[in-house]
Amino acid sequence: MEGKPKIKSWVKLKKHMDKRFLPATYKQQLYLKVTSLQQGSMKVEEYIREFELLQIRCALREEPEQTIARFLKGLNSSILEMVKLQPFWTFKEACQLAIKVEK
Repeated sequence: MEGKPKIKSWVKLKKHMDKRFLPATYKQQLYLKVTSLQQGSMKVEEYIREFELLQIRCALREEPEQTIARFLKGLNSSILEMVKLQPFWTFKEACQLAIKVEK
């Protein structure tokens, strides 16, 4: 209607919608949240859900070791101490171990 070409790809539509409806500081706020996420009073499963959701929203592309380190950094110290005593090689294994320790 305004003489602009039609949007023909999902990427362009998403970019246009983000620009129009999200505040300018949205991505910065997400990155702050993802880097400072702490388990606190959440159960481990809730923490994992929030951790993965923020990771998806930020479209983070990082090495598996970095993801695991960020995950461990946010765990409560009592759980972290026990998790660090056990061997694990993947993020999934670290999550399963943290859930087991909490129970």
